[in-house]
Parts: sequence; structure tokens; C-alpha cells
Amino acid sequence: MTKALFFKEWLKIKWSFWSMVALAALLLIKLALNISYSIRLMGANNFWYHNTVQGGIFYSDFVYFFAFAALVFAIAQYMPEITDDRLKLTLHLPMAENTILISMIFFGTMMFFVVYFLTAASLVGIVASHFPNEVVRSVCLTILPWGAAGLVVYWAAAAIFVERIWIKRIFLIIITALYVSNLLSANNFQIYDRVIVYFIFLSLLFSIAIIYTGHRYRKGVRK
Repeated sequence: MTKALFFKEWLKIKWSFWSMVALAALLLIKLALNISYSIRLMGANNFWYHNTVQGGIFYSDFVYFFAFAALVFAIAQYMPEITDDRLKLTLHLPMAENTILISMIFFGTMMFFVVYFLTAASLVGIVASHFPNEVVRSVCLTILPWGAAGLVVYWAAAAIFVERIWIKRIFLIIITALYVSNLLSANNFQIYDRVIVYFIFLSLLFSIAIIYTGHRYRKGVRK
């Protein structure tokens, strides 16, 4: 039954998934071309100085990409369930209701991880072809909070879609926006190094929000 549920989720999310893969590819191509052009225009030494000593982030196009991809996945996966009230039928599958919700979240999370790791690996490959290992490590640490922001957006959006009460939805949106805004910065690289572990721990707490709103949905709570 879990395989059937995963297949159902894949049918909802597949076009969004491939669209985000395509968008990531376009951003990566743009980045590679920009690096090549900047080196020719500024010279390798000046480009190196700007992006290491002055703290420039030449891959800032990816700051919001992961959060955007996560939101697209959540919309594709949960909006049909709520708009057509299909979630009630889904929750009547011969599985525990919490298991169904967790499986749905797990599938969407795995799809996000695929996009994140494919994008991050490609980004690192491009950077490694022009910069030493120290810069490559810096890129990995800099984009990590952006990935965490994407996870929070996905988990929170799923919970928001399932929540029935608009005032609670608005509250969740505000809390999520305030939290995510702290993770999305392109002002300098590695600015979260000393606190990233705490941010990751706090981000994981958003993953259980769907259990709370899912319970309210099943019980028909409207207050």
C-alpha cells in the first residue's frame, strides 16, 4: 500500500519535479556562463578578490531557489487534496492515518532532497573547476541554510494546506516567513557557521506540524 501511495504522490508532483530540475539546470548554465564572462572581463585575479576577500556571492541566484522549489512541490502535492477534498478519501486507505500523512511528507521531502543534492552537486562541480577547495567548502556551507529553508517551507506549506481555519493558516504563514527570512541571506558567505546546527534542529520541528493539522483535519475541527 505504501508503494501505491508513493506512486499516487508521484503522479501529482512529477511535472513540478521536472520543472524544478529544468529551472535548476538553467540557473547552473547561467552561473557557468557568468563566471566565464566575469573572468574574461575582470581578470582572474580581480574576480578572485571580489568573491573571496570582499565576500561576494556569485551564486546568489540560488538563495531563493530551494524555497521556491519546496513551495511548488507543496502546492502540487497538497492543493488538489484540499481543493477537491480528496484528503478524506486518502485518509481512508487501509493504513494508519498518521502513517499516510507521514508517508506523504516523506515522499515530498525525498523529492526535495533529490533536487537539492543534484543542484548542490552541480554547483559545487562548477565552482571546483574555477576555485580551490576552500571556496568549494565555503559554497557548501553557505547554501546549507538555503536548503534548510526549503525544507521548512515544504513542511510548513503542507501543514498550512491541511489546516482548515484561516486564522491559524495566517499564523503559520507568519511564523514560517519570519523563521525562513533568517535563513535566506546573500550578504556574505558562511554567516551561519556558528549557529547552523541550532537552525537545523529548529527546522526539523516544522516536520511534525502536519501531524497536528492533520489531526485537526480528521476530527473536523473548525476553531
